[in-house]
Amino acid sequence: MDSWVVGQIAFWYAFVEVKPAEIVDRVVVFWLDLVTPGRGAGQSQWWMSAWRSLEQTSERATRELDIRSDLRRWDNAHPEIHHELIVRYLCGAVVSIAVTAFYDSIFHRPRIYVSRPGPGERPTRRNY
Repeated sequence: MDSWVVGQIAFWYAFVEVKPAEIVDRVVVFWLDLVTPGRGAGQSQWWMSAWRSLEQTSERATRELDIRSDLRRWDNAHPEIHHELIVRYLCGAVVSIAVTAFYDSIFHRPRIYVSRPGPGERPTRRNY
């Protein structure tokens, strides 16, 4: 019961304190790093290096605008499930699970149930 209360308190604290805009920005940057191709061939000449850098920057900006417009479209289509609300719920769940596991590891020792022989029974491997 007490670990449930600790998990609920942790969930609501994280739900209120998290800043979803920062998390969404970091996820978008991480996704762009994965999806946007790196430097290609032809980097030996300074002109080609500058041209490839310009292409990469413009492609990255285009993809970022696409992702953010998709998020805006999602928010308009589903106002009851705003993307920032989803981020808050996910963060609250992760924090709640972590705090509950930590609390249980500190304050609750694992219980070992051993079947003891009853009165008049001889100890056997099955019940002892």
